[in-house]
Amino acid sequence: MWDPQHAVRTGEYEWRYAFPSAAGEPEVREDVCVRFGSSAWTGFFSCIPGRRVEVLPWLAAHAIVVAAASGLYIVDPEIPEEFAGFAAPVGLTGVIFDEAGTNLFAADSLRVYAFSADRKFRWISEALDGYGARLCGCGGRVVAVEVTPFNRWGLEEDEEERTMVRLRAEDGTALRSRFSIAYRYWRRNQAA
Repeated sequence: MWDPQHAVRTGEYEWRYAFPSAAGEPEVREDVCVRFGSSAWTGFFSCIPGRRVEVLPWLAAHAIVVAAASGLYIVDPEIPEEFAGFAAPVGLTGVIFDEAGTNLFAADSLRVYAFSADRKFRWISEALDGYGARLCGCGGRVVAVEVTPFNRWGLEEDEEERTMVRLRAEDGTALRSRFSIAYRYWRRNQAA
């Protein structure tokens, strides 16, 4: 049992982090103990059972990033009661930093979210042309995301067929080339 008097004496604190859960969804907590410098705190983060919780330092933002399957938490270790982030409506699939470490990108199955080093939300991408988004990298002001395309033509779905979507890191705009659009159209017509 956590003793608040002991916590004050030792410099350890407990904080509870959770985004509002959907109606009828059971409240589940994942106990994660994070130590940062001279301060120590224990956070209880909302997470889906059986899913992994990732704890990453974000040096440019002077923050700790906790990526749980059901949400992303960006916590100031000096003031742990102040946090930013979002509840993932579909389930968080990954987190990545840009080359300089000043921007953070997180993906759920259908969209990508961006945060700047001041720990503020920057943008959310439009719905990607697919599902199961996985962040592959970020470089040259482009975020690369791999997705399984939606089955628009009623063809048998090929799980192995994954495509790359490139997003502009500044605003999340999808970068589409004429070649990739024409190639996908040609490939779909060949299957018919």
